[in-house]
Amino acid sequence: MKNLHRISGIIVSLFIAVHLSNHLIAWFGIENHQRFLDAARTIYQHPLIEPFLLFCFAFQSISGIILFFKLKKSAHTSTTDKIQMYSGLILGAFLLQHISVSVGQRIFTDLDTNFYFAANVVLEWPLKLYFIPYYFLGVISLGFHIANTHCIKISPYIGMTKAKVHFYIIITAFIAVAIIILYLLTGGHYPIEIPEQYKN
Repeated sequence: MKNLHRISGIIVSLFIAVHLSNHLIAWFGIENHQRFLDAARTIYQHPLIEPFLLFCFAFQSISGIILFFKLKKSAHTSTTDKIQMYSGLILGAFLLQHISVSVGQRIFTDLDTNFYFAANVVLEWPLKLYFIPYYFLGVISLGFHIANTHCIKISPYIGMTKAKVHFYIIITAFIAVAIIILYLLTGGHYPIEIPEQYKN
């Protein structure tokens, strides 16, 4: 299961890299964000690609949760094991909710899950109390998971001291990305006027 989890993780990470880039492009305007989103959707919503991608997300989340409980039963877990376990558990729960909501909105409503869809829940009270930490933890848990995996894999070649430097650089980058995305979604960079159909 670990090997399949790793392979699906690479595929999921590639999609998430595009997804996070899409959010960051909103720095240059919501219109640019939407153009990038529309272009990306022509690829990942293709009838041959989307079912495979959704399977990878589901497998990554569920297998990650299973691996968490397997490692939790182990009597000897290192610090790196614990980081991998808990970041994976949070990330798995985040992905299950995030993907199910996004797909569910497309199937059962006419709302596009675009910038306004995400911004509305971090601007409206009391939704913001849940969704601001939710988005932040989602991005940060991914950062810890990737940084920790990278540290484990590269340490035999460059040594643990340098590998830890890589770890902290990756974590810092993901914290910055999370802060920038939330800054954009909460209207910090420019005022956001939420269309009526997105308001609860």
